[in-house]
Amino acid sequence: MPQDTHPDLPYNRERELQSRLNRFFVKEFDLPEEDYAGSLSLSSLLNLKSVLSDINNTITLKLALGLADWVSEQFKLDDAATKELRRIVLDAKPNSNGFDVWLGYPIAFVAEVKCNIPVNGGNKYGARQRHGIVADINALLNGKRKASMMTKGIPKILAFLDLPEIRAANEHLLKTDLSLLTKLVFLPPGQAPTNLEYVHGVYISIEA
Repeated sequence: MPQDTHPDLPYNRERELQSRLNRFFVKEFDLPEEDYAGSLSLSSLLNLKSVLSDINNTITLKLALGLADWVSEQFKLDDAATKELRRIVLDAKPNSNGFDVWLGYPIAFVAEVKCNIPVNGGNKYGARQRHGIVADINALLNGKRKASMMTKGIPKILAFLDLPEIRAANEHLLKTDLSLLTKLVFLPPGQAPTNLEYVHGVYISIEA
C-alpha cells in the first residue's frame, strides 16, 4: 500500500515524497492503491526526471503558442505574420539564449513565458521562482546579450498561465517587492501593450 502522511506522525522526508508520487500515480492514471514510488529504481527515477523535464518544456511551448495567438489577435496580424510568429516559436530550442516569443515585422515585440506553479500548492512563489521572474523582467527591459532582438522602444510582454493560484502569487509578489511596480503592469483582458517603458503581464489560457 502507498505510504501516506498522517497528522499524528512526525515529518519524514522520504515518506512525504513517496506519498506525493503515489497519490499522483493513483489519481492521474486511475491505478489501484499501491506503493509505486517505493518500487522505483534509481534508473527509473532518473528516467522519470527526464520525462518531467520534457513535460515542462511541452507546457512552456503550449504557453508560448497561446501567447503567439494572443499577440496575433491584439495586434491584428495578417495570416503571413501569424504563421511566421508561430514558426519562430516552434523553431526555438528549449532553454535557448533568446527570448521565448518575438517578432520583428510587421510589428516588433519581445516576450518571455513563465510556467511557474506556486510551491507546495500555495499562492506564493518560492525564492528561486521569484528570482526567475525578476530576472526575466530585467532581461525584457534591458535586453539579452545573445538575443537577436533589442528591447528598447518596443512592447515587452511576460506571459503566465491563467490559473487562480498564479494570479494570487503574482499579486503577492507585487505587494512584497514594491520595486516591480515601476517595471511590471498587468494588462486588462482584450488590451494590447501601450506603454513601452514597462513589461506588460498577461494571463494566457491553454488547452491540455
